[in-house]
Amino acid sequence: MEFNTLANTSIDELLSVFNHSFSDYVVPFHLTKEVLISKIVAEKLDMDLSVGAFEDGKLVGFILQSEKVENGEKIIYNGGTGVIPESRGKGLVRKMYDFIIPVLKERNANTLLLEVIEGNQPAIRAYENLGFSIVRRLLCFNGNIKPGKENDGISVQELKDFEWEKLRSFWDIEPSWQGSVFVLEPMPENYMTLGAYLEEKLVGYIVYGPTSKKIYQFAVDKSFRNLGIGTMLFNAISRKNGGQAIALNNVDDSSESTSKFLSERAGLNNWLSQFEMKRPI
Repeated sequence: MEFNTLANTSIDELLSVFNHSFSDYVVPFHLTKEVLISKIVAEKLDMDLSVGAFEDGKLVGFILQSEKVENGEKIIYNGGTGVIPESRGKGLVRKMYDFIIPVLKERNANTLLLEVIEGNQPAIRAYENLGFSIVRRLLCFNGNIKPGKENDGISVQELKDFEWEKLRSFWDIEPSWQGSVFVLEPMPENYMTLGAYLEEKLVGYIVYGPTSKKIYQFAVDKSFRNLGIGTMLFNAISRKNGGQAIALNNVDDSSESTSKFLSERAGLNNWLSQFEMKRPI
């Protein structure tokens, strides 16, 4: 068994091993080549920081990773770990981390970050044995948006740029990696970003990916809540995507008002929960 970065691994080989690894996962799923490429680009995954386990020159396991600096802390995010069924039970995840952590230390990285499905006890125990700790619980929602009552005093318009200082002031909770400022900035053309205005004042916004059909961020100014602003934003997304089902992942469960809005007002289903886990390097 050999370990190396994924810098020289083809996207086709990675796709094949990715899908084989997740074919019997707690929540089985299958990616197309286009979706995997989109994931790599959207989450800013870096193949030079990602690691693979190779047996007889063939990829049998991987950890996909990205890097960001926030508040002086260099964070390495795990965007996906997989080992094909035939190669499990050999401690490959630990060995892949053993290989890549010295590389990350050379880059002065401080923290490892990942998400794991709440019911996946073997994975949770394995990460705890690697020194990870649970830091928060994240809720995942999906479904068709339930049309809500319109507020004629609110207008919804396209946002041309992110005024992060203003938008952050609307937040109750910090977005997870996939909806973080690092991932969304600069505003890419493949996102739909709408602002809600009350008498020309920006009082709420929403960021939606038409390709992934995911909402990455939404928030309403704390001084203008319970006026139907969130409903207006979700109604607008529903109209623009033709009423197709959407997903909104990794909502910090400490915000009861957000989860209540998503389930009761927007009509979405909390179908899955995850734990965000961290460990120092």
